[in-house]
Amino acid sequence: MKKVLIVEDDQSLRVVIRMVLEQAGYAVVEASHGAAALELMESEMPDLVLADVRMPHMSGVELTARLRSSSRTASVPIVLLSGLVLDPEVARLADAVVAKPFEPADLVAAISGSLDARGGDPPPQ
Repeated sequence: MKKVLIVEDDQSLRVVIRMVLEQAGYAVVEASHGAAALELMESEMPDLVLADVRMPHMSGVELTARLRSSSRTASVPIVLLSGLVLDPEVARLADAVVAKPFEPADLVAAISGSLDARGGDPPPQ
């Protein structure tokens, strides 16, 4: 079972995303901001990181840059969630960008596609 780290400061949205991903067959771990996600990456190495762009303490953009700069985490697929239009340079750091509000099927497709592109297996159906 592939593990997804959800990094989202809105607790109610994290709960919704968790339910969507668990129904799609993914294991889920959660962090409320980028700094907490980096700490969690020490003990929980997820198969993919799903991060909101705008968060306190450390944005999803900064988290993505930090993950990409470390040899340990550089190859972990990253999907960004954003209610904003992202600068193309920022968007290129991620494997995919999903616009808020999103359809659950679109979110799952972005995650599955990002895992597939990096050689991961899709979750069981």
